[in-house]
Amino acid sequence: MMTDGFLYIYAPMCGTCAVAERMLSVVEAVDPELKIEKRDANFIPNELEAYQVMSVPALLKLENGQVRDRLYAFQNVQHVLSFVK
Repeated sequence: MMTDGFLYIYAPMCGTCAVAERMLSVVEAVDPELKIEKRDANFIPNELEAYQVMSVPALLKLENGQVRDRLYAFQNVQHVLSFVK
């Protein structure tokens, strides 16, 4: 499990996840220092339970292995950028 940073959790057949991932690509281009790990929800059941993920797409802000904040509604690029700053 990850300890610090951002973790993006998605499902491959989820259309909303595909749109969210495109937004994250823009956010990463704006801030190249930003590192966002991406994981398929189908392969991380233990993490989903430990992090109490309710739905996908989900962007988790982790500090010391604990979820400090979570984003489920990827409204627009500016909203996602504000979340990661």
